[in-house]
Amino acid sequence: MNKAYFIAPLVLLLVFTGFYVSHRSGYAEREAAKAAAVAAELEARNAAELEARKAAMADAIAQAEQRKKEREARAAREAADQAERQSQLDARDLAFREQERAGRQLDRLKKEIAAEREELAKLDAAKKAGAAELSFLADYVAKAQANAQTLQTLAAKLAAPAPAGAATK
Repeated sequence: MNKAYFIAPLVLLLVFTGFYVSHRSGYAEREAAKAAAVAAELEARNAAELEARKAAMADAIAQAEQRKKEREARAAREAADQAERQSQLDARDLAFREQERAGRQLDRLKKEIAAEREELAKLDAAKKAGAAELSFLADYVAKAQANAQTLQTLAAKLAAPAPAGAATK
């Protein structure tokens, strides 16, 4: 029995040593293969990630340029719209000023027309008064000439010698 305690562990040790040696000889190669596979996978992943980063960077740059172009186009469009709006506001203000000026001119011309009509009415009244005075003077001159004629006739009668029969009366 003592031998069983000694031989059984020794046999088991020899079996273990056989497994260990066979395992150990292939273990370094397997670990090296695993490490190489992991390194290759890591390198492939890093290369793919680098390519993806380059592509993403190129896309980001392209999108940034596109946004910049869109922003510049929007700024130009807004500037053009603002300029158009300002020109329309200026045109509206100009039209409003022209309308006010025309309204003031219209009011001034209406006042001038009213003043001219009053002046015309005064001139018509003066013309009628002048025509009435002219007709009065023409009548007066005609009457004055008739009176003068009558007075001359009367003076001639008075200056003429009295007939002989009329003096005795």
